[in-house]
Amino acid sequence: MDNNRKGALLVILAGTCWGVISIFINYLSAAGLGEMQISFLRQFFAVIVFALIILIRDRSGFRIPLKDLWLIMLVGFINGVLFNFLYFYTIVHSRASIAVVLLYTSPVFVIILARIFFREKITKYKAIALVLTVVGCLFVTGVIGEGYMPPPAAILTGVLTGLAYALNNILTSAAVKKNDPLTVTLYTLLFSFLFLIPFSGWSSLTALCRANPMILAVAFIMCLVTAVLAQYFFSVGLKLIESGKAAIYGATEPIVGSLIGILIFHEESNAMKIAGIIMVIAAILLIGKSDSEQGGEN
Repeated sequence: MDNNRKGALLVILAGTCWGVISIFINYLSAAGLGEMQISFLRQFFAVIVFALIILIRDRSGFRIPLKDLWLIMLVGFINGVLFNFLYFYTIVHSRASIAVVLLYTSPVFVIILARIFFREKITKYKAIALVLTVVGCLFVTGVIGEGYMPPPAAILTGVLTGLAYALNNILTSAAVKKNDPLTVTLYTLLFSFLFLIPFSGWSSLTALCRANPMILAVAFIMCLVTAVLAQYFFSVGLKLIESGKAAIYGATEPIVGSLIGILIFHEESNAMKIAGIIMVIAAILLIGKSDSEQGGEN
């Protein structure tokens, strides 16, 4: 398997891992945890797991050049605090489906930023795939046809969520070009965890965990799937493919999330959602076709 296909597969797997997060969030939310507390537990367990992996595999993985530390610290802040605040604000003040749609304006930002910083070409394949991705996500979330208009502040935070997601993609890509993806992932999660401490509501969180120890078990499994595997797949994938392509491959997340909603939570399924899923899959296949036809140099 060449690097383009391997990178694409890894980013798709990362999107799949992120897409199942609603299963865990619904349980933990019903158990009384707030959104930031859920994020805090997720990052806490993830830091422990990655630290143990590096300790066992190669202790040199703990070393990172000081000149790159500021970059990873910035990614940790964007990942842990800024993204969560903007995303949860949009969900609370509009709808979850609106938040997802605005989040997936991120491929637009990624492709523009990748052009500016990495000189990645905006090819016809990318442009078509980008349109298919954004429209497909609109269809999947069911926003079109409902006639709902969210408040202007929620629209702004939703678009800023997409920008934050794009910055995370670009900065992570820059970090893994120069460092081991495992090391980058560890320190990204560590700084995310540290930045989340003030928002963790520690006293209420510990009380809830003592009353219901299953919270910790579910949070740990969520960490393994949606943080450890997802973040590692994503970091390694970004080392192998362009940021713009990764942004489109990562759109598997809302597709998986939608399928989870239909199959597990019995949410409504209709022709528009199916059409949206087909569009995103078509975008992924189109990017794959561009790699095979042009040798991955487009």
